[in-house]
Amino acid sequence: MNTRVIGRLVAKDCSLMRVPIALYTAAAFSGLMLAARGGTACRGAGITLALNVLIGVSFHVMLVPVLGERERKTLAFVMSLPVTPGDAAVAKMLGSFVLFLIPASVAATALVFLSPVDVFSAMAASDRSVLSHLAGWAGYYGVVLGAWLAFFSVVLAAAIVSESVGWTIAVLSVLVFVFGNFVLQVAPTLGWVGRYVRDLARGGTALPVTLAVETAAVALVVAVMLRLQGRKTSFV
Repeated sequence: MNTRVIGRLVAKDCSLMRVPIALYTAAAFSGLMLAARGGTACRGAGITLALNVLIGVSFHVMLVPVLGERERKTLAFVMSLPVTPGDAAVAKMLGSFVLFLIPASVAATALVFLSPVDVFSAMAASDRSVLSHLAGWAGYYGVVLGAWLAFFSVVLAAAIVSESVGWTIAVLSVLVFVFGNFVLQVAPTLGWVGRYVRDLARGGTALPVTLAVETAAVALVVAVMLRLQGRKTSFV
């Protein structure tokens, strides 16, 4: 693995996307400030803005740094470098994760205000230590960000392996409209889902288990993507 060239490819993608990522991050901070102000209107506007940032940056990162190589005719330049298809995939994956996580980390913070529990008032009223409260809040934050990161990883892997807008949109559509709608329609009717959500809200065993599952899902997607990409004999 040519780590030196991989690092340069990551830096190249980050440099090309520096202005959009700065704007997404600024929008995410705006959503966080609105959600933190309280009140139904501000809270709703902040959470909506945060969700839009997550959706927007997901599309932007996949369409420009990943699928945009062919459109910009820069794929030939990448092919001329001393890297394998697997190296190029690692560079795209790392660069995309960095570009996604910068604004997404801020936007996910705003989603803590979706909780029906006033987290900060509960912290003030409880006799638990501040460290204990912060650990619980970090766990909830990790679950929110990890869920979106798992979704992002699947679509990103499809974009890297297929290098096709059509296939990428197809995978995205299945995840959002088929799997997403199935979960929204079926999950509320399952008794164990309610027990899981209540245990998650209490910070029970569901919290570390969910974090572990999300981490394993991202690792599995990356491993499969690298395996498929490594079987390619060229970038064409």
